[in-house]
Amino acid sequence: MSPSEKITVPVPPGLADLADARGVPVEELVDEALRRFVAVEATLVRHEAQRLALRHGALLRRLGA
Repeated sequence: MSPSEKITVPVPPGLADLADARGVPVEELVDEALRRFVAVEATLVRHEAQRLALRHGALLRRLGA
């Protein structure tokens, strides 16, 4: 997805109130939440890849990876 493409995210009812209380736009809260979610998912994927690489190292070396 290019940076110019937009994603529509449904906003839970209390999010506008939270944004108002923090003095930030709702979009900023959504952006922060998505960045944190992606960071956590990336960490999980990285750990799983490392686990698989360690477990199947010999096979990966034979395959030239």
